[in-house]
Amino acid sequence: QRSKDGTLMDFKGGLFLAAVKTNVPIVPITLHHTHAVMPSNSLFPVQSGAGKLHVHIHDAIETEGKSEEELAASVRSAFLKTLPLEQHPLETIPTAE
Repeated sequence: QRSKDGTLMDFKGGLFLAAVKTNVPIVPITLHHTHAVMPSNSLFPVQSGAGKLHVHIHDAIETEGKSEEELAASVRSAFLKTLPLEQHPLETIPTAE
């Protein structure tokens, strides 16, 4: 399932289980603003992605000796470093007090 508003959602566990079992590094890839070009309820892009879409390829995350939970946290952290604030999950957006 894709996010309806472009915010980062919880990960599905299969990727991290496979990485732990095979001891293969994970290379996170962040895609920014895909929801603006192709919303989750669309079969085709609704506008051009020129100047809107951004791709960030992160450094590899080694899996040796790490749990699925540790890997998920590392990948999430990598994503949040490059995603714009409007795509952060609500629980990670700093609030003014």
